[in-house]
Amino acid sequence: METLSIPGPAAERADAIAWAVRSFLLVLHVLGAVVALGFSLSYGLWVRRGEADGPQGRAFALRTISWIDRHVTTPAFISQLVTGLLLVAVIDWDLLRLAWLELSLGIYVVLIVLAITVYGPSFRRQRELAEAIAGGSAPETDYAGVASKATAWGIVVTVFTLVIVVLMVWKPALWN
Repeated sequence: METLSIPGPAAERADAIAWAVRSFLLVLHVLGAVVALGFSLSYGLWVRRGEADGPQGRAFALRTISWIDRHVTTPAFISQLVTGLLLVAVIDWDLLRLAWLELSLGIYVVLIVLAITVYGPSFRRQRELAEAIAGGSAPETDYAGVASKATAWGIVVTVFTLVIVVLMVWKPALWN
């Protein structure tokens, strides 16, 4: 079927509007990635700094990470999915057939499942234990194992995020 095109200024305006919408969505998508990944990468620094300040500092750092995650990082990760799908919708749904995008979406799903089912509960346990230790109601001896588990899962989630960013920038022709 032949596509009808409108010649003249109306077509140029439509093209300009389409370009502006794509550009705006792309900027939002990139900003979302910067915010989500940037804050995620800072979590280790927060924890190390808090641990250097003792139980009170550690509890404060973990509370701060939790607040940032709920109010900034998680919304940024959600915006990635929304702006990414909107970009596909305004550019071409056939983009979903590209291997790098298929793989990125698959990793995103795994990342979200791991974040909700494993990393989130591990981090909450770490934060709760740090609060209890800071309040004097729990022994310090239990903390190392809990923190180690949360840190390991945080690294896994962050590595998956970095892989997605690499795929989005590199756009390798894998199995297409």
